[in-house]
Amino acid sequence: MISIIISSYLPNYFSALENNISKSIGVPYEIIKIDNPGLMGICKAYNQGAEKARYENLLFIHEDVLFHTQDWGKKLIIHLNNEEAGIVGVAGSAYVPTAPSSWTVAEQYNFVNILQGNKENSEYLPIHTTQKNRTDVFAVDGVFIGIKKEKYNHFKFNEALLKGFHGYDLDFSLRVSKKFQNYVIDDILIQHFSGGNLDKNWLDANIKVRESIPSNFKQTTDAQTEKKAFLDFLYIFFKYYPINRKNIIFTLQFYPKKLNFKNHLEIARKYYNYLRYATSINKNLSTK
Repeated sequence: MISIIISSYLPNYFSALENNISKSIGVPYEIIKIDNPGLMGICKAYNQGAEKARYENLLFIHEDVLFHTQDWGKKLIIHLNNEEAGIVGVAGSAYVPTAPSSWTVAEQYNFVNILQGNKENSEYLPIHTTQKNRTDVFAVDGVFIGIKKEKYNHFKFNEALLKGFHGYDLDFSLRVSKKFQNYVIDDILIQHFSGGNLDKNWLDANIKVRESIPSNFKQTTDAQTEKKAFLDFLYIFFKYYPINRKNIIFTLQFYPKKLNFKNHLEIARKYYNYLRYATSINKNLSTK
């Protein structure tokens, strides 16, 4: 039995998903709809939904999806009954860089089983990079988050830290991964009708997550991935914040460790160029 929690603001998507679930899930279930037209953050909405849940298996899911797998509920319960399992998802990453980043860290660490589409439902792209039925990951994308209620109760979504609609999945999954093993699975297929939006709100939320969760994950440091993640962070950070002494120092708290001389030199050159062209870059700051 599964309690499905949905933070909803698009009635047409919700109605289609509700009908789709009834035809495909294959097990007893309940849908807990939290009407949320932007009045509360998704952490608060999800926690409210989980409080109402009657069943031991929880699924937090976006409303702009459809299931393409029959009897997917049975498969999800099997995965969640694995004692080691923390979160079960359909997209995630097996590497956590030092710098603020989305779960899509680097191609070799990203594992996805999804049909990625658009809001017009005019086309979609099958993305299948999983290597086995359950692939070990740290971060899990928020489009599909399954977890046992007893395990959810130890972590819950961090509504004290995150008030909006970004970072909730990264924060939740990374905290869970400190105690349990998160998985991306390959036997439940969903179609998702929208992509992410890496705006200033996304950046600010991911900075909060990275500041609150130590980066001491059980992984071998990948210098190239660390360098790329840090340079990507600098690029988006200085898209929204001015280049000045205070902000340069702020970004350095996320400077990756265990880089070689070439990596250090490349990052130093990037800082030099930011400082050199600070005046012109600052004039074009994004306000979004």
